[in-house]
Amino acid sequence: MRIIPIALFAFLACAVSGLAQDKDTGKDERAKLEGTWQIVGLTAAGKEVPNKGGPEKLTVKGGILQGLGSEMELTTDATKKPKWLDMTFQSEGQKRTVHAIYELNGDELKICFPLAPAKGSGKGFENKRPEGFDSKDKPELVLKLKKAK
Repeated sequence: MRIIPIALFAFLACAVSGLAQDKDTGKDERAKLEGTWQIVGLTAAGKEVPNKGGPEKLTVKGGILQGLGSEMELTTDATKKPKWLDMTFQSEGQKRTVHAIYELNGDELKICFPLAPAKGSGKGFENKRPEGFDSKDKPELVLKLKKAK
């Protein structure tokens, strides 16, 4: 009769251990994003666009992204394919999160996130997480970044 509670306890201990491990992995993954990143390319809706008047670099420090307007707190999930990146910021007194994906290869980083519709377009912001980095015919922006030295 005591085997069931012991087995249940062992199962829960393993599950909690696994959750803690994933959480730590998220912190480790987020730490890989730390530093200053030079914007080397922009693709909007599948078309390369010039970075006229936009930020030239982004900085990640302590899990906070600076350079895209409001400071954004980053949360990662490296277990997803592609990897997930949530960027949370304050707007009009409310926390808002943009659902993105990212890919990190050495000193190169790509981030893809949904674009908000133009003001007055009558369209709402869907905030749908991209499924890949091909933004053709999709309201998505792909940032290509290189780690600054």
